[in-house]
Amino acid sequence: MIQQKVEVRFEKSEALRFISHHDLMRAFQRAVRRAGLPIRLTEGFNPRPRIVFPVALEVGVASLDEAAEIELVQCMTTQEVARRLSSTLPPGLVLRTIKELPPSRTAQTPLRLLYRLHLQAAGIPVAAPDVQKLLDAKTLPFARLREKRTQDVDLRPALLEASLEPSGDLLIAVRPSPKGSARPLELLSVLLRTPLEELKSVRVTKLRMDLSPLPT
Repeated sequence: MIQQKVEVRFEKSEALRFISHHDLMRAFQRAVRRAGLPIRLTEGFNPRPRIVFPVALEVGVASLDEAAEIELVQCMTTQEVARRLSSTLPPGLVLRTIKELPPSRTAQTPLRLLYRLHLQAAGIPVAAPDVQKLLDAKTLPFARLREKRTQDVDLRPALLEASLEPSGDLLIAVRPSPKGSARPLELLSVLLRTPLEELKSVRVTKLRMDLSPLPT
């Protein structure tokens, strides 16, 4: 039975940007076990710690703002959870904050993801009028490769914001959905009219993840 639920906010550094979401989950599971947290386990033959990530971080993306919800069977102070967990997280995962959530509520829903595309470092110039054209477009067709087939998708519903920084880097905010979302490099591919494969060297950092508000 859930006695307590906490939200952990953390960073995933550049050094770990190529690990998969499953590897990230396993790293957290090992960390909470080593920390000795009274974690609630899943049922079945292979019980696992109940840790919920609101959205999976794609491979190749670093993040300054990731979240995980952890269910506990005993109440602890957030300070004690932070002390134990920060000492067991592997290098490259940095604990930022921990706050308590209502124990009976469902997982929070991601509403907005903000990314920086490091165009200056990649030597890719983008003009502000082209960014505005991206925002003004009614549709943004994209051919997404899915294993052995191509899926035609419209990226426009997922695009919330796009702007250029003085440095020349591009900020993009997207709206996640259960059916998926627009990836930052997919939107850059449409913006530049350049194949996605030619943009794989562009570094992407998630700056912020906004979640659904807590009930009042």
